[in-house]
Amino acid sequence: MESSAIKKQDQTLATIIHLSVFSKLFIPFGNFIFPVIIWLVSKEKKFVNHHGRNAVNFQLSLILYYLVIACLLIIALLIFVARIPLEFLEFNEYNIRIDTVDNEQVFPLLVILITGGFFLFGLIVLELYAVISAAKNASEGKEFKFPLCINFIKEDTTLKEAS
Repeated sequence: MESSAIKKQDQTLATIIHLSVFSKLFIPFGNFIFPVIIWLVSKEKKFVNHHGRNAVNFQLSLILYYLVIACLLIIALLIFVARIPLEFLEFNEYNIRIDTVDNEQVFPLLVILITGGFFLFGLIVLELYAVISAAKNASEGKEFKFPLCINFIKEDTTLKEAS
């Protein structure tokens, strides 16, 4: 799409759709609620429809990636806890004494947690970069394709350009 054929209002709406995902910092699920509302109100405009659909797909993709990483970390933690012998806990009627756990038992968990942390941090950086890039492209009247985005919501080919 060329920038000259796109109305300034459509560019502004598409930019607002992308920037509205940051509302999740203040409102739970704001990264879904506001982009969906703005997108559905102006869905008949091809440029806004493209950016709105992509923004929602990217947010859905991110939540899926966060859930996968969280599940893997929980599984790793459960495996770690299951491998710790219960002898290191000593119970009596007055207190609980915890002996030290071997470094050989803790090191794999630390590696997994640090790796998971890097992946989570990487997703946060990716989201910041992608959303800001998408908003910039939308404000310039250009289309944008999010990286690592799964197309949950397919393009509706029956929509026509609104004049």
